[in-house]
Amino acid sequence: MTTPRNLLSVRLDAALAEALERHCAQTGATRSQVVKQSVAQYIVAHAGPTLGSLAEAVLPPVPKHAARAARAPRQKRFRDYVREKRRR
Repeated sequence: MTTPRNLLSVRLDAALAEALERHCAQTGATRSQVVKQSVAQYIVAHAGPTLGSLAEAVLPPVPKHAARAARAPRQKRFRDYVREKRRR
């Protein structure tokens, strides 16, 4: 089941519209993606961390390999804990 989406029309001045098009051409992102990310970042910045779930829903996910590298697997942490206890 898909979630309903709301359509939003925004009027931009010529300079901002051109900058948006240039950014999209350079990064390969769509205008919708850029606007969604920008609105989410704005809301989180001005409303605080309570809207973190909104940002997670709109912002691109963190790559899984980066998340794994930040934290050791549970078995490895337990093994290191046991080895440290044995050394004492």
